[in-house]
Amino acid sequence: MTRLPFSSFQSFSCLFRDYTENSASLASFFNGDYRSDEDLIASCKTAASNHPERDVLIRVLRRQAASFGVEESSRALISKLSDPTASAVVTGQQLGLFGGPLYTLYKSISAIQLAEKMESLSGTPVVPVFWLEGEDHDFEEIAYAGFLNGDDPTKVTYEPADAHSTTAIGRRVLTEDITRTLDELENLLPPTDFRNDLMARLREAYAPGRSMLQAFVQVVDEFIGPGHIVYISPDDEELKDSVSSLFEKELTDYAASSAALAEASARLEGSWHAQVKTSPTNLFLHSESGRSAIDAENNAFRTRDGHAFTNDAMIDLLRADPGAFSPNVVMRPLMQDSTLPTAAYVAGPGEVAYFAQFKGLYEWAGLHMPIIYPRASLTLMERRIDKVLQKNELPLTAFEEQIDKLFNDVVKQRMDGDLEADFKAASAHLHQAINDIKPVIERVDRSLVKSTEATRAALMKEWGQLQGRVFKAEKQQHDTLREQLERASSSLFPSGIPQERFLSPVYFANKYGPDFTRTLMDRMDLDSSEHQILDI
Repeated sequence: MTRLPFSSFQSFSCLFRDYTENSASLASFFNGDYRSDEDLIASCKTAASNHPERDVLIRVLRRQAASFGVEESSRALISKLSDPTASAVVTGQQLGLFGGPLYTLYKSISAIQLAEKMESLSGTPVVPVFWLEGEDHDFEEIAYAGFLNGDDPTKVTYEPADAHSTTAIGRRVLTEDITRTLDELENLLPPTDFRNDLMARLREAYAPGRSMLQAFVQVVDEFIGPGHIVYISPDDEELKDSVSSLFEKELTDYAASSAALAEASARLEGSWHAQVKTSPTNLFLHSESGRSAIDAENNAFRTRDGHAFTNDAMIDLLRADPGAFSPNVVMRPLMQDSTLPTAAYVAGPGEVAYFAQFKGLYEWAGLHMPIIYPRASLTLMERRIDKVLQKNELPLTAFEEQIDKLFNDVVKQRMDGDLEADFKAASAHLHQAINDIKPVIERVDRSLVKSTEATRAALMKEWGQLQGRVFKAEKQQHDTLREQLERASSSLFPSGIPQERFLSPVYFANKYGPDFTRTLMDRMDLDSSEHQILDI
């Protein structure tokens, strides 16, 4: 394995780069240093002591595990979390098709590894928990999985008839349309020793009539291995009833929560960026028409789909039906950490930026803010791709460039001499020749001076065209090189996106079988302060 600092890449924000390389500059925005064993230990103890009542949590976890089909494998971890001294390492993600992109897997493994470390450090039970973000309603964002069709980045998409509904994704039930998606995937995957078994498991998980929640959990659990992590869905009436006081505080004191977020945002924007903006409230309301944001206006409330409520009517609705409400991106971690004894949260780069804005919100809510631990960031380097990099002496980061620019740069490096410099030097001689003869022409006939300059312009135009033809001829000798660079680019940055954000684990599971995820579990480094390049 090799490692690269995040500052080597264009695709990571300045805030995230500083968090992993210069964390002291951001210390005031977070509650503890993720590199500090002492801070990790302290967070375990504080998180556990702040959640002495766990009956509702354990009951919900057991009921949900049964509905997800992981009751038996989850039993030991759920029992472990019932210990009043136990804390949790939490991560979460939207319900991406077929388990989402690779980074969903990396998040889960990071949480498992970190829980093991924190349990060893603290001497108390620490349980990894996956927070299923199924209340989002942006279906297009999760309805595809990324693959390579040969060397071409390709999306396999689930397109049900109600794709544009604003119903929470976790509440959706798979329709017969998923069969067409699975057929498309099977035709796309190249035949291997693993494809038939892999497709059978995907068809079992994503069967018509099953929920998106059930399908996602089954696939992720098979990738990770049963019994390694606990799953929890916040879209649960009993769970929301247990945190309804937090929702009520938001409805009655939204001005203070907005002010806390705005203050942190203003401080961040001086040197970094604010990932999220303030909202009139940080809650959504579910109705028959879908999920709609709640806005506060003129001492009353209005949902974005046009329903108006007085303050008292909204509070009465919350008390009568807390399950009808759900958190936005700002309120989500507060609900999470009201529900769970969260000692650490494993976050992606964007989430690290979110949490930089949230310390004041945790104080507003009276909650313990967990340690924010960056997830492992990986590029899986196949041997055929590594050969291209080694042969051309290219770093991984070179492939963040557009392929045309990268190809031109490599061709220039391969040429004998500097073609551009050679033509420039020769061009200077041509200019000088015209400048030398210009006084002679002017002495003979001043009216020919304009013709002299026209000749210069025409000559330079022809010269430039010649240079272009020479360079084009040189490039045509490198067709194989272009193909190799395109192949490497598609593997490392498909469609210009980092591999971990586009490719599905299914792509690699089909090529390498079950050993693929075992390799990740064994070789991924918990020290996630740099990007890891893992040879497979």
